[in-house]
Amino acid sequence: MIQQTELVGDWSNAEGAKVHVSAGHNFSASGIKQTVPDYKCPTEMAGTWRFRAQNGPPTSFVASESATEGESFVVSVNADSSAGWCDLQGQVQHDDQGFSICLVMDLDQSCTADELLRKASTRPR
Repeated sequence: MIQQTELVGDWSNAEGAKVHVSAGHNFSASGIKQTVPDYKCPTEMAGTWRFRAQNGPPTSFVASESATEGESFVVSVNADSSAGWCDLQGQVQHDDQGFSICLVMDLDQSCTADELLRKASTRPR
């Protein structure tokens, strides 16, 4: 589980993908095909993000306006309604290097080590 304050910031991978997550729930990305190879939408994208929160039964989740932590989030692309299929899911993971983000079209997908996004600065302040 990641707190919103930990998610906010700049994320990237060695392949050239760059993502910015803001506290105001804005999301922007460049080089997105370097983290989501099957992404058919523009490689430069902007949108909004929301944590997925449990809604009822343990397997029911929705994008929440008020959640401040989560294991996954939804990115809604700023485009006309016909581009809803451009939306992404983000799965937050944690390992010995800290948090990483795996962006996918569907949460049943996974990322290779090269596709994972890591926060630009993970050093304690």
